Amino acid sequence: MENLFQNYFSNLTIGRKQSYKNSDYSIPLDYLTLDDAVSDDLIDIIEVDEGGHVPELKVKNKSPLKILIIDGEELVGAKQNRIV
Repeated sequence: MENLFQNYFSNLTIGRKQSYKNSDYSIPLDYLTLDDAVSDDLIDIIEVDEGGHVPELKVKNKSPLKILIIDGEELVGAKQNRIV
């Protein structure tokens, strides 16, 4: 069985890139990722009040763009880090 796979894969070749009706333009994003916003200091992550409330944080966007925060990302700041 192993020889069968070796023979099959040894005869495969990778051809040139092909496309159909594609163009080389890109669409500018109208949002920032959380990592970009944090690295450019465009976001503040703080507690909702002095005592804090574990399931809630306040996020202040200092950018003119929206910030995309994806489920599972870690919000670093406040009294402890949280996962979205």
